[in-house]
Amino acid sequence: MKLTLIKPKGRGRKKRWQPPDPQRFRRKREEEAAEEEKELAAHQDGNSSHVHRRRRIKTRKPPALIEQLPAEILERIFLMSENLNFPKSSIRIGCSLSGQSFLSELVISAFAPTWDLWFGCPRSQIKSYVDYAKDDLRLGGSPGFQTAVLASRWANLPLILRAQKIWYFRHGAARYFQHTENWAYAFNVQNNLPLDMDEPLHAGGGFDHAAAEDAGACFDADWEQFKNSGSDTRAWLEYMAERKLGRTGYLEMHPSAQMPNHLIMGPYDWDKARWLYWFIRGGASLSATQTWELSKRGYENIMKLDDPELVFQLIRLFSLFGIFGQHWPRFLVVEKLEEAENNSQDMRMSVDSTQVWDFAQRVLLYHLESRSDDKR
Repeated sequence: MKLTLIKPKGRGRKKRWQPPDPQRFRRKREEEAAEEEKELAAHQDGNSSHVHRRRRIKTRKPPALIEQLPAEILERIFLMSENLNFPKSSIRIGCSLSGQSFLSELVISAFAPTWDLWFGCPRSQIKSYVDYAKDDLRLGGSPGFQTAVLASRWANLPLILRAQKIWYFRHGAARYFQHTENWAYAFNVQNNLPLDMDEPLHAGGGFDHAAAEDAGACFDADWEQFKNSGSDTRAWLEYMAERKLGRTGYLEMHPSAQMPNHLIMGPYDWDKARWLYWFIRGGASLSATQTWELSKRGYENIMKLDDPELVFQLIRLFSLFGIFGQHWPRFLVVEKLEEAENNSQDMRMSVDSTQVWDFAQRVLLYHLESRSDDKR
């Protein structure tokens, strides 16, 4: 009995590579087109039941071992890695990690260390020494992880507020919630504001307050308080210049975390304005990589809006971020100030547009007069 020959792999002459035959693919396309025409003709004659169209079968690549893992294990791997590129490695993994419930858990994982330390504490009580923002052990949370989460396409304000509410019901029991300083009393301009602005913020705070109000209701109340407190432009500009802005916010994100660039560049609507206020309220600031070119483009997009009230609030938010101050170079402030002066005196513009440009002129003029580089 002869031995069975076994051909080792890699032995022998390798077949020479030849390009694929284009005629074969062309014939296949012609056959498919002929079948579609035949089916269409039969359908028009009413005999479509006698024609069976051949199904196109796509060969799918079998899932990798990591793609076969349960979604619970994939979620655990994702949360522990803190790598936002993990869902992009595979379509199957991305689909498994795209549910709203898991995205809420991802936000909680990123911001829970910061919330656990300073939830419900006004930011003025946290600023106690120089360069406190660089003290990672005291502040808690990873600024890089928080920045990546906030920069994701799926990130939005309702998702963050929902995640904060879930976190509070899990870990926020018996936490004391203290409201920030009332904007009306802070500006000392009660006579120029509606009567209800003289009242304390929407509730007295205390234990279990966030559970009764939830994070979204507290934010909405603070947002309405902020919107209604800007009738006296000079008052809130001077209030900000005295570095008292910390009294009106919390520390809901690491100070070194970076806000998304699209909130600085625009385009804008009321949802983005609310989200921009959340960053101010949460203790965010502009990073060194976010140059004045970005905020210049954002200011130009703001002045193109048709809603005067939205423009008014966005200019205030830009002012509170310090964009018109030391963030912009002096020549840019002067350039935009001259533009605002010319447009505010343009008789061809509507009354609303004139008021918007006049408000921008007052804000820019105040920041130009308050610049430290002009006082040297």
